[in-house]
Amino acid sequence: MEDLVLASLDSAVFDVDNLIENIAYKSTDGNVINENFDPYVLEGKFRQAMSILQDCQVQTEQNIKHLEEACEKERNTWANSVAQLEELYQSTYTGQQELEMRISVISTKVIQIGHQLESKSNPRQQLVDARTTAKYLERFLDANDDVSLMFQDASKLEQAAHIIHQLYNVLQELPDEAKFTDAKNKVKERYMAIEEDLLLEFSRAQVRNDKKAMKKYIKLLSKFKGHNDCIQNFITDCLKGYFDNPNIDIFNSIPQLFVKVSELINELFDQPEKVTERLIITVYMEKLAPYVRDQLEPYLRDPGPENMEKYLQTLYTLHKKATKLSHDLQTQKISDDPAFLHKLNQYVFKTYLKTYSEYELSCLEEKFQVHLERLELSGGQRRMKPTGLSITDIIQQRLLNTDQVDESRFSPDLAAALLNDCRTAMTRITTLSEGTEASENILQCFRRLLNALGSQHIDTELQYSLQAIPGPEPKQEPDIRFFQAILQTNNSIQLIERYFVMDIAPLLLGTQQQTVLLQSKEKVFGQLEELINVGVDKSLSCIIGYARNILNEQKRSDFKPESDLSIYECSPICKRVVRSIDTQIVRLEQNVDGKNLIGILNEFGLRFHRLIIDHVFKFEYNISGGLMMLQD
Repeated sequence: MEDLVLASLDSAVFDVDNLIENIAYKSTDGNVINENFDPYVLEGKFRQAMSILQDCQVQTEQNIKHLEEACEKERNTWANSVAQLEELYQSTYTGQQELEMRISVISTKVIQIGHQLESKSNPRQQLVDARTTAKYLERFLDANDDVSLMFQDASKLEQAAHIIHQLYNVLQELPDEAKFTDAKNKVKERYMAIEEDLLLEFSRAQVRNDKKAMKKYIKLLSKFKGHNDCIQNFITDCLKGYFDNPNIDIFNSIPQLFVKVSELINELFDQPEKVTERLIITVYMEKLAPYVRDQLEPYLRDPGPENMEKYLQTLYTLHKKATKLSHDLQTQKISDDPAFLHKLNQYVFKTYLKTYSEYELSCLEEKFQVHLERLELSGGQRRMKPTGLSITDIIQQRLLNTDQVDESRFSPDLAAALLNDCRTAMTRITTLSEGTEASENILQCFRRLLNALGSQHIDTELQYSLQAIPGPEPKQEPDIRFFQAILQTNNSIQLIERYFVMDIAPLLLGTQQQTVLLQSKEKVFGQLEELINVGVDKSLSCIIGYARNILNEQKRSDFKPESDLSIYECSPICKRVVRSIDTQIVRLEQNVDGKNLIGILNEFGLRFHRLIIDHVFKFEYNISGGLMMLQD
């Protein structure tokens, strides 16, 4: 029993109900409904379990009390330690404040003494410098003194640079009189010689990668006019041999060069951002611009269609890489001017961007014509050309040279090719053009697409299909394939409309070109819709005309038989008309849908109804004939 109770107490969750059930089960061996069941035995077991639980409770309370006493003792110990640390901290803080006050007083006195020493030392140093300068100036003013050997000691180049700089500034203040002319020339000659020596020593230090010496000579040259030459020499040495490999990717190499030399520039120069700008300008003008020219000029020497397409694609690729390069360099915070790198890009590409629009639109027009001519040579549509013939003569000539005159010659491949070329041109336009120029180029590009696909292909093909429709009174059942032309036209228009909405309209949003382009698109679509309406009217007239010819085969007295006969089926004439009408409706439903289908069917129904009414009123009837007519 004790093991059972202790096991329940040691479990993760103590369940009283479960313990009671276990005690009852163990005490009765599960036979609580047996006749020999003794409740007193069960009571004794429960009392024994309660006694065990009470003992456990007493033991647990004692353990809790011991733990609380230990915790209280430890808390008191740590509280005393914290109190001692607070006293020590307060004492240390007070001492630190006193020390800071003493340091402040001492530093103030040191600064005062430094100012006093400086006020004493600077005039003395200035007097020493003035004396030294006057001493050398006296020698330069003496016409009999040979100063050609002065400042020849290379070990004293720094001192010589300082002296000659002072002399040069002093002589600049003297008037232009004859007695000073010789001295000015001598000083200027020495000035330039020392400047050249400093530049030479700087270049040698750069070759040795002696940063300390380089920094020293940069500081000396900062007083001379050749400081800019020093920066340019530094840049030239950095670029020497870096781009000589013909297989090198210049767009990846420029950021690598910047990373390589930027740390050195920051370490050597007092204004590193100016040197960095000078470096990037040199790279763009002397390296990137010639590289772009070498890539593009060969195509311009032979501006054929194939070379022109390669030229435009190469220009687009190079400009895109250059734009990415500028973005990568801008993230390095090369210049405070956000337009600095953009201006350099414009310098590199300005010659080619100036004529880009003309080349792009001309190349696009040429590609469109090539696609149309290829379709013509492959046996497809004969595009109308100004041959001096009327449109009727041209169409008739085509009809005479064609086996199936009304076969649809719309080319989905042509539409896909024209759209693909237009998308390619649009991609380049949005990259290489800006502002109003980009909007105008987009307008002209889409107009050319409308002209090639809408006017030259779809419009012409619709006119051919329109002429191929039989006359209004055909003797044989007409094979109206103009409905297929409607389907092909709708498919092409949907392609153009989807391309306009998804790709073109967002680029022209809010511009004047958007309105102009919408008008151009609606004009072309309106012309196509007008041709379709004419074709539908002609097709319906042809279908109704054939049905009229069939009905005209009936005699006026066919519905006035001499004997009363029971009529159980349609007449042969009726069957032929129904069969012809069903064929045309099926063909119409296969090629037209939506509101267009409903409108055409409504018009067709009205014309057919009018035909039947007119036909019915031409006959004479009796009772049997009336039944026959109703059956039809």
